[in-house]
Amino acid sequence: MITNTLSTANPADSSVHSASSDTTRRRIILSSLGAAALAVPGVGLAQAKTIPIGLVVGLTGRAGAWGGPVSDAVRLAFEQINASGGIKSKGGAHLELIVADHQSNPQMAGTQTERVIQVNNVLAVIGNVTSGATMVGSAAAEKNKTPMLSTDLADALTTRGMKYFFRLGPRISLLGGLTVEYAQATAKATGVMPKRVATIADDSTFSQDAINGVLKKLKDGPWPLQENVSFAAGQVSDFIPILQRLKLGGVDLIFLATFPADGIAIQRALRTLNYDLVGEIHVAGAPFAPDFVTNLKQDANFVSDAVGFVSELTSKNPLLAKFGDAYKAKYGKELDDQTSLAVTVVGTLYDALERSTDLSRESLTVALRATDLKQGANPYVLRDGAKFDENGDNQRTRGLIMQLRDGQQRIVYPADVATEKVVWPMPKWADRKPA
Repeated sequence: MITNTLSTANPADSSVHSASSDTTRRRIILSSLGAAALAVPGVGLAQAKTIPIGLVVGLTGRAGAWGGPVSDAVRLAFEQINASGGIKSKGGAHLELIVADHQSNPQMAGTQTERVIQVNNVLAVIGNVTSGATMVGSAAAEKNKTPMLSTDLADALTTRGMKYFFRLGPRISLLGGLTVEYAQATAKATGVMPKRVATIADDSTFSQDAINGVLKKLKDGPWPLQENVSFAAGQVSDFIPILQRLKLGGVDLIFLATFPADGIAIQRALRTLNYDLVGEIHVAGAPFAPDFVTNLKQDANFVSDAVGFVSELTSKNPLLAKFGDAYKAKYGKELDDQTSLAVTVVGTLYDALERSTDLSRESLTVALRATDLKQGANPYVLRDGAKFDENGDNQRTRGLIMQLRDGQQRIVYPADVATEKVVWPMPKWADRKPA
């Protein structure tokens, strides 16, 4: 297998940079497929020794905290599949990963998706890690009748009547609602009831969909909403004035949806203000990114986050643990929510490639529509499984709540999968160890 990273310096340039080298030597990757195969999309791949798959993610910019690990996880899964014999129903054809950096820029996501489809003749695209980028990238894939498998959760992605778009994770509004259910159940179980609630979210499509799921659920009570704070992602230099206002207003439960950098800044401001909360609950946000714990250390503890996966789920299944162990051995970190979802995307694609009648994009799309996988169906289906409805949403997905404890993501809700008892209320800052 040869892994490549598309240059983004010049969108008109069809050459690539090797991901395994820091040099800037260029080469055209068409030789293994042949010029004839590229003349008609999807034609000629049935006899190919490699199957090119695009991965369009943000390796730089604010999405880099997720894009880099996702790229690593997908690359490792491809390497393992190829080492085990490739796509056996297609003569052992190997998967070739074509990585493109959209630089955390939605318009670049569209450009890069077009490039990997039209220049590199990829059979499918995996993308784009951030929902704003995926809104644009998926439209480019749809226009080119190329299946896109997504790790993104924004509700709007599957409301556009697309034929070639497949989402593996849950709608983010569902996770938003789950955070309120968790808070209500925990408050009832512990007898510690918050007095006032606030929400904080950046202005991205993803975060607004997430917090709207929270707000919808909060309408049922029992807590009054003090304030719904919205801010420009990455543009707030100091969150202290916002948090000071909430503190003076008596808010002791905050729901958040932010990118890692903003989430880290908010946590530091909470510490600076000695702002004690009953609960701090994120929606698939900053806490599941490795940077959150790396930067905050002990100050990250006791924060909760609604996600689809933590590494403990895999460790209970020997088949799935094998991949998690390999990922940690190679990259020195645990699988997290985004990386596990990306690997599940690979597992779903792997299954569909084996079942497709040929290696055309249309046949692969038909196979994806017929997907019916349970967790562990192959070593890369790390999550709940996969079965798509008419909108491309995964009907098998579910969410859970993790709480950071000594830097580790521990499952605290729902009860049937919990591995740790939730700490509620959060300890006061004065009683915590310094970071």
